[in-house]
Amino acid sequence: MLKKYRKYVKVSKRFPFIHFSKKNRASLVVVEDLWTKCQTEAEKILYLQLRENMYYPTPHYWIEHIRANLALVPYRLALIEHRPGMNEKRIIRQLKKRQWRVIFYESDQLLNNHNKYVNLILQQAPTKNVSTSS
Repeated sequence: MLKKYRKYVKVSKRFPFIHFSKKNRASLVVVEDLWTKCQTEAEKILYLQLRENMYYPTPHYWIEHIRANLALVPYRLALIEHRPGMNEKRIIRQLKKRQWRVIFYESDQLLNNHNKYVNLILQQAPTKNVSTSS
């Protein structure tokens, strides 16, 4: 019987000695066209470029108390616009605890060269191969 639960239990040398891993459920996102919720021009460009590549970003998605400008929820990838005075290390650390990855972007650089950020996002969120039978 212990073998059945072994993959959910982790024993460590520090307190608490026994950790139970949570079984994460798959996230379900309703696909809608939400580009009207994008507030800045950089968000709109990034949203439309991701939609062209068959990704469905969610604008202004809250992860605990951190707001991501755009989020690819099934991939757990948050896109946050860099602002002055922002503590990037703290945001990365908090989202990493929740198993999210973060990409910070500069709106000026995004307006000049949006392909750079789109390619970076495509590397972080790979597409699934779906084969069709004919």
